[in-house]
Parts: sequence; C-alpha cells; structure tokens
Amino acid sequence: MKQSKNIKTDPKPIRYPKVTYSHWQFSGKIWRTYQLPDGQKLMSDRQMALLVGRSKKAVQKFIESRRLETHIVRVGNGRLMRVYPLSVAAIYLSTLLREGHLEKHHFNISRDNWYCIIKALSDNESESNPILNCYFFTGNYLVESGEPLQVRFDANISLQVLVLHSGEYRIDYREGIRCINRSADWFIHESPKKAKSLANLRLSRDIVECRIRIQEEFQSMYALSLQDWLSIWGYFAKKGNRKAIAILNACAREGIEALIARAIEEGAT
Repeated sequence: MKQSKNIKTDPKPIRYPKVTYSHWQFSGKIWRTYQLPDGQKLMSDRQMALLVGRSKKAVQKFIESRRLETHIVRVGNGRLMRVYPLSVAAIYLSTLLREGHLEKHHFNISRDNWYCIIKALSDNESESNPILNCYFFTGNYLVESGEPLQVRFDANISLQVLVLHSGEYRIDYREGIRCINRSADWFIHESPKKAKSLANLRLSRDIVECRIRIQEEFQSMYALSLQDWLSIWGYFAKKGNRKAIAILNACAREGIEALIARAIEEGAT
C-alpha cells in the first residue's frame, strides 16, 4: 500500500549546542560565563546583570529593544537557555557608561577602566578585524549597535551609513574610503608619520566598534563620525580626488544628515 502524499513527516528536531560553565576574568575580577565547544564565551542575562550591577529585567529589556545577537543553548542539566556573546555585554556597558549609569557601580571602577573592560569583552568578537593605526587610535574604546542604510550622494556615488541606536550616524572606515577609490590600508598602515597625518585632520582618536545586523548575521565594523569623514574627504578633495569632490559637493547642496534622513524616510515608505 502506497503512503499518501498528503501525510506530513515530523520536521527534523533542532539540535541546540551544549555549553559548559566557564568564566571571564579582567584585572583580578572574575565573572561566570558559559562556553561553546569552539571556545566562544557567552553570558546569560543574569550573568550580565551581575557584571554591570543592574537588574536582570533591565538587561532583558535592553537586548530585546535592540534585537541584539542571541543564542539558544543547552546547559548541563539539559535545560534550554538564552545566552549572548560578550560583545552584547560590551554594547550594554558602552550605553550605560555614555548615559552615566556606571558611576556608582559597587566595584568602584574608574571610567578609564570601564573602557578597558569594554575593549576586553569585545576582543573575542573582533579577532578577524584588522587593527587600525595604533600610533593614532589611542582613545576610548566603545561598542555600539545599529542598522545599515544605503545612502545615495549622486547618480554615481552611494555608500553604506550605520544608523546607531544611540542616534548617531557613522561610516565604516572601509566603506568611507572605498567610495573615493582609495585603499583601506590608509587607516591600517602603522607608522608615526601616518599618525601625524591623521592628527593634522583633527580626527577622533576613539575606536568605535559597531555591531551591525546584515540579514541574519552580525558583523563588526570600526566606524568614524560624519565630521571625521568630512575632514577626510576634504583632505583627498584638495589632492584632486574627483569622488571626494563630488561627495563634498553633494553634502554642500543638501547636507549629509539631510541626505541620510531622506534615505531613512524612503526606506520606511
């Protein structure tokens, strides 16, 4: 007897990865974490709450509101649990620090040390990223979350702008330099001479790492502010770079933030 074609078979069960207990350590302080078989460390909302001195509910609300990277894993007793990469903790810390909520943390950690903790949390997630010129980029380390937005400057030039949840607009260092046909090595080349050139442009020395959702994946990007990019494009425009001249002309006609606002409005319709 032939099986009916209408009979549905049960879908293949989802196999959630198993994690083991581990820890994350910084400057003599230790926090509990979970660890995947490949070595990646993750935190539960409770563990993250203990790290930042906030409530578990506040952590959950923050992660859900920003749709940050989430994994479902199986712990030792077989129970399923939601956990988050350490970069999510770095994003949360950056936000709390910017808003002044970590000044009365019970560990009495200085602002400079918070920046060091943010960088240490993010290091595991950023190993594939090249290091920007270490002679120049020596400021604070922050991790922000946001969404990508394609902005057209004129008929021939468009680039991806990062719309951060903090309300700021930034542009990845590779994207902003690519659109004027220059190599990203301009930022990476490590030399005091290049650092001096960057300093002359009055760029920010801070490193802002942006965790951006691209479809269903999260990518890490080092991004500069709009003001920094206007200085960089102006530098290359003076050297006769036609793409840089075209971008600056477009910004002069309408304003770069107006161009971004229009792209957001068009994307919402």
